[in-house]
Amino acid sequence: MTATAVRVPGRARFGGLLSGDTPTFIAVFAFGWLVMAFFRLEWWRSVLFAGMAAHPPVLLGLFAVLAVLLLGSMLNRSFLWAEPAVLTWLDFTGHDRVRLVSGRVWTVWFGRLLALGYLGALLAAAATVPLWTWYAGFGVLVLVTAVVLPRAAGVGPPLRLPVAVAAGRQRLVDGWSARVVRLVSVTFLDPSMMLPSAHPVPGRPVRSVAAFALAGMAARARFAVPAVLLASVVALAHVALPGVPDAVLVGLGAYAALLPFGGGIGQLWRSPGLRRWLDVSDRALRGWHAAALGGLALGWALVAFAGTVLLGSPLAGAAWLAVPLAAAMVLRTATRPPIGYDSPGMTDTPFGPAPVRLVAQAVRGPDLGVLGVLVLVSQPSGVLTVLVTLGLVVWGVLR
Repeated sequence: MTATAVRVPGRARFGGLLSGDTPTFIAVFAFGWLVMAFFRLEWWRSVLFAGMAAHPPVLLGLFAVLAVLLLGSMLNRSFLWAEPAVLTWLDFTGHDRVRLVSGRVWTVWFGRLLALGYLGALLAAAATVPLWTWYAGFGVLVLVTAVVLPRAAGVGPPLRLPVAVAAGRQRLVDGWSARVVRLVSVTFLDPSMMLPSAHPVPGRPVRSVAAFALAGMAARARFAVPAVLLASVVALAHVALPGVPDAVLVGLGAYAALLPFGGGIGQLWRSPGLRRWLDVSDRALRGWHAAALGGLALGWALVAFAGTVLLGSPLAGAAWLAVPLAAAMVLRTATRPPIGYDSPGMTDTPFGPAPVRLVAQAVRGPDLGVLGVLVLVSQPSGVLTVLVTLGLVVWGVLR
């Protein structure tokens, strides 16, 4: 073991941000955009609060739930990864791999802390909250970190965290493989590859399509707690951010909460051999998974409804139509056909050439939701709104 910092040969410092290449341009552009947001606070007030007075306690509660949601994501320990070649080099040269992994834990934590700090500062500045809210927000970050970080990383020397000491080579390589899949899915505009895998579920053997759909949901039960937190975010944002349409909040929240549970049919759709082995029509598979997702969507909606009732501000009736729409969005996202790269159809955009056909295939699912939410926002009531929304739901289930 060496006392010097681990330096992997051939790797750019600071993730290539100082290389002068594309990462530098993206970093400078993002930094400028983030800073300019604080010079347009009046615009943010009109968008988020619609000229209404802010509710500092509710806004603080929204920030607290977001902090739990974002910092709590460290509990899945996605930071435990290392490239096999790097591991071999570390072991061969006598370096300590624990220092490398421990440093990444702190980097992941600090990145989430920066994101939360920026979001909280922007919301507080736009809402012109009193000074005590700023102090309370800082206390929330300290409290959530004190609870979550020891559970995710353990307690020990900063450069030799217990979670890094316990991570063996196979665990790090498995984490690296999962990371490669995520990077490839982003590079090739195929978000369906990012749907989470299943965990073993005890119980009887699966003997029907209905049981198969339910087993796929149960194998991803670890995402139930984030789904409940997202329902709480929707309920709090409904009161704290009156300028944001309710249909937008419900649609985004339900889609994010239900998307991990579409991993079962998503994995099935990427395996034509497995689909043939099941010897069931595609329409039957879609129907049973739609029913299972519908049940989860109903449970999620009940949690969100309970939150709005406790806050004394129930959501408008039309906004709840975004819940079945979100379930159809998830099904449409998970059952997308394989992306074709033979004719991407390039076109010029302000950010350079873009493959229109690939982008259109990548947004399959959210495209249905955007159209439905626009209908709900522009026409929040009426029989035509209900019929159009239900028509989009049926389209998402069948196509």
